[in-house]
Parts: sequence; C-alpha cells; structure tokens
Amino acid sequence: MKKYNFLLCLLICLVAVGCSGNKRLNGKVTFSDDGSPALNGMVIFQKDNFISRGEIQPDGSYSLSSEKANDGIPPGEYKVYVSGISEMPPQIPGVLVLPIPLVDSKFENPDTSGLTCTIPAPGSRFDFKVDRR
Repeated sequence: MKKYNFLLCLLICLVAVGCSGNKRLNGKVTFSDDGSPALNGMVIFQKDNFISRGEIQPDGSYSLSSEKANDGIPPGEYKVYVSGISEMPPQIPGVLVLPIPLVDSKFENPDTSGLTCTIPAPGSRFDFKVDRR
C-alpha cells in the first residue's frame, strides 16, 4: 500500500511540475498574398501528445489555451498548424452547402505545414502567414 501511495504522490508532483510554467502566447494569422487576416479557424500547437489551441478572431489574432481560457502553453518546441479557415457560401434551402476552405491544405497538417516555434519566455508572440487554397 505504501508503494502505491508513493507512486500517487510522485505522479501528482510530476503533473504539478509539468503544468507549471505555462507561457501566455498570442499572435496573428494572415494570408501571405495580401496580409489580410485569416478568419473562422483555429491555430493548433502540438508537441508529442500535448495540444494547445487558439481560436482565430475576426482580426486574425489568437490566444492559446490548453485546459482553460488563455492559460498559455508549456515551454518547448512545437509543430503548428491551422484548421477550419473557411468561407460559408450562401445557403440554399433544402441543399447541404459546405464551407469553402480558404487555406492551402498543407497548413492543416502538423507534418506538412512547415510552421514551428519554440516557446522561450512569457509574453511570446508568434505571427504566421498561410497560403490561400
């Protein structure tokens, strides 16, 4: 029983240490051709099994959240990708109309986006430019 109590305490300490030190992070996502803001999507930072995401606002800005709103992200190297940037065409009654993707599909995958960052310090800002589809 003592062994399990020790392991439980160790696990709690590791989680507490691993979750501390989050860095607040924000930035802006724009299109590379004209600098206009990307809309209606998410920026996702991925490292191993950890994911942090930020909803892209109408001006292209985002703030990352992991477990609760704007709680930041642990330091480290991350692959970055964007998802859901689309335009909704006019709706036609009785017809399923799907959103029109606006971003080149390579930016929707962490392995093909080519976007990476290293989170070094509080107050970090990372702006990303994406190509249109």
